Amino acid sequence: MLNYKKIEKKLGIRFKRRTLLRQALTHSSYSSTTKAKTTYTSNETLEFLGDAVLELVIREYLLKKLPRTREGKLSELKKRYTNTDTLYRAGKRLGLGAFLLMNKGEELTGGRKRPSNIADCLEAIIGALYLDRGLRYAEQFINDVLLTRRITQLRDYKSLLNQWVMHHQSTVTYKVVKEEGPSHHKIFYVNLYVNGRRAGQGSGKTKKKAEQAAAKEFYTKKSK
Repeated sequence: MLNYKKIEKKLGIRFKRRTLLRQALTHSSYSSTTKAKTTYTSNETLEFLGDAVLELVIREYLLKKLPRTREGKLSELKKRYTNTDTLYRAGKRLGLGAFLLMNKGEELTGGRKRPSNIADCLEAIIGALYLDRGLRYAEQFINDVLLTRRITQLRDYKSLLNQWVMHHQSTVTYKVVKEEGPSHHKIFYVNLYVNGRRAGQGSGKTKKKAEQAAAKEFYTKKSK
């Protein structure tokens, strides 16, 4: 059973409809309870909504704070607040992993610490807050957990890798090897090849994010 009061206190929010909070915390692996045979809706649709709400709030925030900044720079700044790493760190600070509802298999394979699970859960909570309390309430939550903190500069690992490749006169290619999930919530898996040999792997909600993850894996290992 979820301790709603404890969770709400930890997150600094209050729900009118706690069924939305439960859904936001329900991983797709948690399909039913063995005793009650009750089927629960996962947080995927709320995550889909929360992603859009987060984008809107961050864009409005940046436009107000930096009204004379060019669109390209604003887009780069926006990515700092909406990328998986930033959302994962924010969700980890809130302890979301401990609250997630998931099956034993997902839990035993590190599901409570998996960055994508925690980042998706945070977006789902944003979506749930939007439905339950409206845009401004969700905006306040986003402000508390993201905008009041200093966001570190993102590293473009694909660009760094391209510089390395040019210096070493090598070739690099990316290949999507697997896709999982429904059309609105796909996860892409990409292999990175350097001079025809597999040199890195990555996954993400888009092909570009998966390629970035693969480039990061290779570049991080190479830099050690």
